[in-house]
Amino acid sequence: MTEPWTGNVKIHHQRAVTSAPVPKYAFARLSGASTGLVPDHRGTIDWDRLIDKRPLLPETLDTMPKYLLKPEVLTLLEAETHPMHRLILDLMWCIGARVSEVLTITPASFIDDGYDFGVVLKTIKQGAGRPSKRSLQRSPKRFIPILDRDFQTRIQSYLWMGKFRQDERIFPITRQAVSANIDRLIDQVGGEPPFKIGCHTFRHSFAVHLLLYGRPLKFVSQLLGHRSVESTEVYTNVLAFDGAHFLEGVDFH
Repeated sequence: MTEPWTGNVKIHHQRAVTSAPVPKYAFARLSGASTGLVPDHRGTIDWDRLIDKRPLLPETLDTMPKYLLKPEVLTLLEAETHPMHRLILDLMWCIGARVSEVLTITPASFIDDGYDFGVVLKTIKQGAGRPSKRSLQRSPKRFIPILDRDFQTRIQSYLWMGKFRQDERIFPITRQAVSANIDRLIDQVGGEPPFKIGCHTFRHSFAVHLLLYGRPLKFVSQLLGHRSVESTEVYTNVLAFDGAHFLEGVDFH
């Protein structure tokens, strides 16, 4: 039996407040005050409640992708000390990119026009192996804004330290290497993961995270590079399955 997390992590207006050190175990239950789930960016999200109720999803839905919640992702990110591997994880989590899309990023992919900083991704959905030059040329592109100033600084520092050419891939590794590093990180943080965690878990977690903060489904779909909103709708189940909060204030008697 794993020890519970001792961190008390709350999210309010998109800012994390941690009153204790990073917990030893990543995948044990969080111990924090319950404040009620409010799927809107103006409210406070009760991560404990969502983590406790997550096992109910597979019992009621067969198609719901496996996802982590913010406190769990942050524990993994904070445990990663290698600059390249940390940046790869951050990009999959913060922009919802597929690992194949992240591995095609070059310095020229990042845009800073004085208004927005972000990255242009080539939308790549593929099987095993590296995408061909022809498939890359045909790939549609999408722009993902990055608002976090600290994250912007880390990206720019990584590019400066690497002295990459504008058309050079900044992550010269394979998808298999990224997956192996995630497995190593899971072992490092300890505890018992709720399910098998891989590269795509971060993309699913990104989508769920935006919906928990009340972002429009169409917007989330565009950021993910889905051809249709119908492909994105599966993530809304994270709101519907825990529907008690929707009925608060509705009087039947």
